[in-house]
Amino acid sequence: MIVRFWGVRGSVPAPLGAKQVKEKIMSALKGASESDIGDKRAAGDYLEGLPWHIKGTYGGNTSCVELHSEDTTIIFDAGTGIRSLGLRLMDGKFGRGAGTAHLFLSHTHWDHIQGFPFFLPAYVPGNRIVIYSPHPDVGGRFSLQQEAKYFPVPFRALQADIEFVSLSEGENVAVDHVNVKNIKFNHPGDSFGYRVEKQDTAFVYATDAEFTRVHGTDMEKYIPFFSKAKVLVFDSQYTLMEALEKEDWGHSSSLTGVDMANEAGVETLVLFHHEPTYDDNTLWDILQRTLKYAELKDSEHTSKVIMAHEGLELVI
Repeated sequence: MIVRFWGVRGSVPAPLGAKQVKEKIMSALKGASESDIGDKRAAGDYLEGLPWHIKGTYGGNTSCVELHSEDTTIIFDAGTGIRSLGLRLMDGKFGRGAGTAHLFLSHTHWDHIQGFPFFLPAYVPGNRIVIYSPHPDVGGRFSLQQEAKYFPVPFRALQADIEFVSLSEGENVAVDHVNVKNIKFNHPGDSFGYRVEKQDTAFVYATDAEFTRVHGTDMEKYIPFFSKAKVLVFDSQYTLMEALEKEDWGHSSSLTGVDMANEAGVETLVLFHHEPTYDDNTLWDILQRTLKYAELKDSEHTSKVIMAHEGLELVI
């Protein structure tokens, strides 16, 4: 299975501004000498050696993660990142009206559905898009955001075959050769995570989830769901202090993610759903503090920790 990240922000898109771009250029120039950037090849090598928060960006699009397995396309959430995913899909069978996409929604807060009206495969006759959610009336919610008072193109103008599948809490559904199971998280209006299993390999998507008051019997529910996952995509929008201060806002922290991933025996923990007010430098600092915390933990298992960024691709 291949996992690709198309949108990693929470709450609202957070594109880079001119000031941030200039700061990145200045940071890169400060560390360069004439020998480092004396020719195109040397400059390229120097650039590749820079840390991610200087040479790149974590990204400003809201939640969208693609899982590709053999000929099956599964998408988690339809934030603004799904627009870029749609453009790539149009280069293949979706551009010919012969594609099928399975879209699983954590919930229908705006940052998780706002990209769907810009998902080009939905406008191509012959494509099939199956949208899964345990929330009621998801079709009505999608149609609502494309009413004329919010968007110029109505939902009925989409020419692909769009099907809505209502899931029960905890239901396991077969999608071609993989199985997808859901779990309900603590989040205003409820949010659902998904575990994808293919033979002995598991991927877990767990965003918009608060674990501030999770302990005892609650942990007995979540840890098995995360157990032995090759990759766990985890909501880390807040710092630990912010998560405590913003109780019932429905988000978690990177340090909580480390604790839960270690206990569940997760191979790779991916920090996700980044706070929109955090720039790349702040996210880099959070990652460094989280890595230090993980190093200091006395745990039987230590998960690898990485920060999600647009364009990140993982093979599991």
